[in-house]
Amino acid sequence: MRTALLAVLMAFLPVCASAQSTPPKTNETNIYSLALEKSILQMEEEWGHLGHSALDDEVKIPTDYRHLLVGKDPIITDDLPTAFENHSIEFVDDQELVDRYRKLNKSFAVLKIAPIRNQGNVLKVVVATYWFTYGEHRLEFAYSDWSNVEFRYDCGQDAFVISSVKLGGI
Repeated sequence: MRTALLAVLMAFLPVCASAQSTPPKTNETNIYSLALEKSILQMEEEWGHLGHSALDDEVKIPTDYRHLLVGKDPIITDDLPTAFENHSIEFVDDQELVDRYRKLNKSFAVLKIAPIRNQGNVLKVVVATYWFTYGEHRLEFAYSDWSNVEFRYDCGQDAFVISSVKLGGI
C-alpha cells in the first residue's frame, strides 16, 4: 500500500513542480493586464534601442524593458501576471523602491498604472514611467513618459479590445 501511494505521489510531483514554475499568463480579459503588456511592448519597440547618454548612465540605471518595476496598487495590480512572452514584471511598494535605491544609489524607472477612465464609449488606461530617487527621507517620482491605451467594446467578441496605444513623453 505504501509503495503504491509513494508511486502515485512521485507521479504527481513533476506535474505540480512544472505548474508552479510556469509563469502566469496574461489575463486576457483584465483591462489593466492588457494595457500594461501592450504599453511595455510598444515602449520597448519605439524606445528600447535609444539607450542612454554617458551622463545619464552616471545618475540613472538604463531601462530594461524585459524586466520592469511596477508600483503596487492593491486595487489595480494584485491580480496581474508577473510575466508575459520574454518579459518579467516586478510589483514593488514604496519600501521596496527605497531599499532598491539605497542599494543602487542611482535613479531607475518604475511604471505606475492609473485607474481606468471612461470617456464616452472608450475606456482609457495610462501607464506612466517615472524616474525614482530617494533623498532626505522623501520619495521622488519624476514624470518621464507614458502610454495611453484605449479600449472599445466589441459586441462580436463580447469583450473590450484595444483600439489604440499612443506613446508620449516629456
